Amino acid sequence: MDRKTILIPLLLLLALVMVGPVAAQSTEPIEAALLVPDGEFTVGDPIELTLTVSHPAGYQVIMPELAAEWGDFVVQSQSPPMTVEQEDGTEITSQVIDARVFAPGAFETPPLTVTITDGMGQVSEILAPSVPVNIASVLVEGDTELRDIKPQVELPYLNLLPWIVAGLVIALVAATTYLILRRRRNRRMLAAIDNRLPHEVALDELDRVEGLMLPNSGRFKQHYSLVSDCMRIYMEKRFDVPMMERTTAEIQAGLKEVNLNPSIAGQYMSLLDISDLVKFSKYTPEVASAYGLVTSARQIVQATIPTATNDEIEVASKPDVPAGPNMSANGSHRRKEVRA
Repeated sequence: MDRKTILIPLLLLLALVMVGPVAAQSTEPIEAALLVPDGEFTVGDPIELTLTVSHPAGYQVIMPELAAEWGDFVVQSQSPPMTVEQEDGTEITSQVIDARVFAPGAFETPPLTVTITDGMGQVSEILAPSVPVNIASVLVEGDTELRDIKPQVELPYLNLLPWIVAGLVIALVAATTYLILRRRRNRRMLAAIDNRLPHEVALDELDRVEGLMLPNSGRFKQHYSLVSDCMRIYMEKRFDVPMMERTTAEIQAGLKEVNLNPSIAGQYMSLLDISDLVKFSKYTPEVASAYGLVTSARQIVQATIPTATNDEIEVASKPDVPAGPNMSANGSHRRKEVRA
């Protein structure tokens, strides 16, 4: 027996094995039904209709999409299809349709067409027949009594008075707090304004530096820096000549432009020179010399305190004399002669 004679029966047997399940599967019934839940329905009640399709395993069911108005029914929603496998190997695909009827009486659902595909390209349709639905009236039979019209629904009374009072209290507290803070800020601003004259500021600062007693602890550089800076600021404000940003040599040249006693100018330059020597070298002065620097600075300040001019003294010493058509030069009332 040749090879071809053996292969032909084997191929025929294999084809029968593969076609057998398909043929058996296609013979299984496909049924569609629309189920109505038990119970009594009244006008407007939700009616959950269940559309079920029994089909062989592997089939795909395409549920119909219903319009909002489906015959006498109003469709509220359609649930997603759900497939459940049965014990005999078949499957059931179901969908819940939420429908309503807004009139009493006996009604029937329109028939539903369901599309099914076997997974091999074959598409078929199956019809779910109509089912009856009875809608009962909410009215009692024989009840003809007229009833009064229901009044309008009253909203609950909302008492706003506590909220208004609370809002006013909060506003009052906020306004009071704002005024207090503003007053404190103004006081701080007034306190920050220094109305002292330049020589008064300089003398107070020299007293403060002397009270630190820095030379006693060997802090000569800081002591001399504070004294020289104090004098630079004083001379700058007193004579309106820049001092803080200039070197000692530039300050000496600038002093020639102001009306300053040469002796005082020499003392001031000597103070700056000795301060630079201590600040920028390893020279260590005596403690007494350090305190003597403060004394020299005071002498310079006191010698340069501005004095009032003769005109200012005359104005300050002249008393206020009331003026008027009936006042004399010394401020007394003029006597008037009365004639008969």
